[in-house]
Amino acid sequence: ITVEDFTLKVMQAEETGSPLPLEKIELPSGFKIEMYAENLTYARSLALSPNGTVFVGTRLPFDILDSPNGSSVYAIVDGNQNRHAEPEEIFTVAEGLNNPNGVAFKDGSLYVAEIDRIIRFDDIEAWLQGDREAAPEAATIKELPQYILHGWRYIGFGPEGKLYLAMGAACNVCHSEDELNGTIVRMNPDGSDMEIYARGVRNSVGFDWDPATGELWFTDNG
Repeated sequence: ITVEDFTLKVMQAEETGSPLPLEKIELPSGFKIEMYAENLTYARSLALSPNGTVFVGTRLPFDILDSPNGSSVYAIVDGNQNRHAEPEEIFTVAEGLNNPNGVAFKDGSLYVAEIDRIIRFDDIEAWLQGDREAAPEAATIKELPQYILHGWRYIGFGPEGKLYLAMGAACNVCHSEDELNGTIVRMNPDGSDMEIYARGVRNSVGFDWDPATGELWFTDNG
């Protein structure tokens, strides 16, 4: 990778004969790694339903992050339970969304966090099992400020049933008048009663809760 005239250029290395050389990854004894699904464009975040459906959120690369074409949310249904997603087991839930990075599942509904809103698809697995001729309907539960920088949202449900959302910081070196800037917030599943849970969080791209104590652990991309 070289930087020339303020343009990032990625030089492709010589082909190794494998699209993803998993054999080069060193693992501890007793572990193995293998391909689960392929050709999901810009896959970024995952959510697993109790029935085993894997929902995949996406985020566009930096150079096309604000593309009007948007990106998609996928669902993987491993019908034959062979732990590998065949092409016919990968479904597009929605497309043309504003960087739908965050995905979460609760009570039969799929929650998707775009940069500027959170939407919900109810009874999504019933749609997956149907004829899928019509696109599933999405309800907007929360409008969000449009942050391009660090604005790709991550979401998850806490042990008390609240929906948590990483807002991100809208800049690197500045002071924002928006109190939501650089925070993690939480709200009811219907989007009501949103409150700031943590401040000073530049860009969390993942979090989870300790099942014993309920403590929130999160990453912060620096």
